[in-house]
Amino acid sequence: MSTVGRNDPCSCGSGRKAKHCCQSSKGASGAASNAPMILLPAMAGLRAQEVHMGQAVLIAQDRQQHGDLTGAEKIYQLILAVDPNHGDAMFFLGVLKHQMGNSRQAFTLLKLAIEKHPRVYKYHFNFGIICDEVSAIEESIKAFRCAIAIDPQPNAWGNLGKVLKQFGELDEAAECCKQSIQLQKHFQNAISYNNLGTIYQQQGKLKEAVECFAMAISIEPTDAMAESNYLYTLNFLPQPDLQMIFNAHKNFGARYDRPMAPRPPLAPADSTRKIRVGYVSEDFRQHSVAHFIEPILAAHDQSKFELFCYYNHSIVDERTKHMKSLVPNWRLVFQRPDADVAELIRCDGIDILVDLSGHTGANKLPLFGLKPAPVQVSWIGYPNTTGLSTMDYRITDAFADPPGVADGFHTEKLWRLPECFSCFEAPAQSPNVGPLPAIKNAQITFGSFNNFAKTTPEVIAVWANILKRVPQSRLVLKNKSMAAKHVQTFIFAHFAKSGVGPELLDLMTMDNEQTSHLDRYNSIDIALDPFPYNGTTTTFDALWMGVPMVVLSGCNHVSRVGVSQMSNLGLPELIARDTNDYVEIAVKLANDLPRLAALRAGLRERLKNSPLMNAPRFTKNLEDAYQAMWKTYLGTQAT
Repeated sequence: MSTVGRNDPCSCGSGRKAKHCCQSSKGASGAASNAPMILLPAMAGLRAQEVHMGQAVLIAQDRQQHGDLTGAEKIYQLILAVDPNHGDAMFFLGVLKHQMGNSRQAFTLLKLAIEKHPRVYKYHFNFGIICDEVSAIEESIKAFRCAIAIDPQPNAWGNLGKVLKQFGELDEAAECCKQSIQLQKHFQNAISYNNLGTIYQQQGKLKEAVECFAMAISIEPTDAMAESNYLYTLNFLPQPDLQMIFNAHKNFGARYDRPMAPRPPLAPADSTRKIRVGYVSEDFRQHSVAHFIEPILAAHDQSKFELFCYYNHSIVDERTKHMKSLVPNWRLVFQRPDADVAELIRCDGIDILVDLSGHTGANKLPLFGLKPAPVQVSWIGYPNTTGLSTMDYRITDAFADPPGVADGFHTEKLWRLPECFSCFEAPAQSPNVGPLPAIKNAQITFGSFNNFAKTTPEVIAVWANILKRVPQSRLVLKNKSMAAKHVQTFIFAHFAKSGVGPELLDLMTMDNEQTSHLDRYNSIDIALDPFPYNGTTTTFDALWMGVPMVVLSGCNHVSRVGVSQMSNLGLPELIARDTNDYVEIAVKLANDLPRLAALRAGLRERLKNSPLMNAPRFTKNLEDAYQAMWKTYLGTQAT
C-alpha cells in the first residue's frame, strides 16, 4: 500500500503539504523518536510491527485514505487505548466516523480533539468541512474562523466564503473567496474560483460567475463540479443562445464519456423478471427534489420493479429515514470514488439507472459517463441536457419540450410522459389558505420567492411595469440572498431605472421553518414567475397556498416549466406569449378581485385533483416509460 509523501497534499483536506500538516512533529502528536511505541497487529498488506504512535497514525491515515476504514479504525482505537488524549487519533477517527455516516460520533470525537488541542489548525479546518457537509452552518463558520485565527491559509478563507454563502452572507462570502485567491496568486486554486463563482451566481452577477467558473476549468480541466456550475449558470442567461449552451454541455460529455468495458449482465436480460431501477441523488433528504421523488418511491409497483437508491450525501434526516423505509435496497455512496460506485451498481445488476441531479449540487454525472447500467436516464433534477452520450434518455413532457423543438439540443433521446414531467407532494405541515389579502389591505400584493439569480434586469423591468399599471400595488421579493447589501442595492437601482421607488418593494430573507415560509403566501395576492428560468417548487408552493402564478412561455425547457404546470392545472389563461402579454395578464388579474378570490379558494383542491399531484397515475406513466425503454434495450441485444 502506498503512503502519503511528505510533499503530497495532506489527506486531511487542509490543502497544505503533509510535512507541514499531519506529518509534522509539531502540534498535538507526531512521530518523534521519544513518542510511546505501539504494537500493530498484522492486517491486509501490513505485517505485525511495533512503531511509534505518530507513525501508527500515518499508517492508519494511509489505510483510511485508500478505503480500509475498518483497519484504520482498529489502529486509532489501539492508539487511544494507550493514550486517550492523543489528538490525531481522536481527530482522524472522527473523520472516519463521518465517512461511515456516523456524524454524531464524529462530532463528539472532533470536538474533544479541539477541546484538548485548541491550537491545531487541521482540527478546526476539518471540523468546519464536516459541519458544512451535515448543514451545521453556524458551527462550520465558527470552525473556519478559528482555523484562520491560527493560520490564515487560503483554503480556510475559501471554505469560510463557501459556508457564509449558504448562510446568506453573500458580501462577506465574496470577500473571503477573494482573499483566498489573493493568497494563492502564485499557485491558483480552482476551488476558490469555483466558490466565488457560486457566490456571484447567487448575487445575480451571472457574467462574473461564468468568468470564475471558466477560470476554475482553465486551472483544473478535470474539475467536473466547476464545469457543472458553469453549465448550470448558462441556464439563467437572458436571451439564451441554445446552440452555444448545447455545445458547452457536449464539451462536458466529451470529457466524461468513458464507458467501462462491457461485461455480461449479472441478471438475465429478459422482459419477464422485475426491472431493477436505481435512483442516484444527493437529495434524499429535506430538499426540494424530495417533494418530487418521495411520492414516486411510495407509489412504485414493487411487484414489477426492484428499487435501489444510491445516496450521495452524509445528512440523514427524518425525510431520509422515510424514503429509506420505502426502498428495499439503500446504498450510501457519499465520498466513494465513481469507479467504486460504478462497480457497486454493476454488482447490483441495475437495468435502468436514473440521475436526479443533472448539473446541480454534488452530482454524480461522471459516474454516468462510465455507463454502469445498460439504460441510463436523466429526470427532474436539471432542466437541460447532461451532454453525456452515455445518458440514453431525458424524461420530460410535450408542454415543457414540444416535439421537434428541443430534440436537436439534447444528447439524450427525449421521452415525453403523457401529462406532466414531475409530480409534487405538498409539505405535510402546511398552513391553511387564508382569505385574499387585497380585500383587507385595499391594495394588490405581488410576490416572487424564487432564487435571486432568476431576477435579471429584464425581469425587473417587466415587474416594474406591472407595479406602475396597478395603483398602490406592492411587490414582495423573498429568497436567501436578500440579506446581502449588494443584492438590495442591485434591486433598488434597477427598479429605480424603471421608475419604481423602494417604498413599493419588500425584501425578505428565507424563514427557518417551512411552515412559516409557506404562511408568507397568505400575504400575497398574485405570484410572478421569473424568466427565462422559471420556478418549479416555488410555483407549486404558491399554488398550494392558493396564489395564482403568471408565467411566460419561452423557447426551451427551463423557460417552459410554467407552461407545463399551468396547462396540467387547467389554467392556460395564466400563460403569457410575450412580456407585453405577461403584464396584461397580471394587470387584468389585479383588477378582478372576485376572480382572484375564487381562484384562491379553489386552487389547492384544483392542484390536488390535477395530474401534478396524482402520484399513482404519474408513477404508472413513469413505469410504462421504464418498461418501454427496457423493451427497446432488449431489442437491441437480440439483433
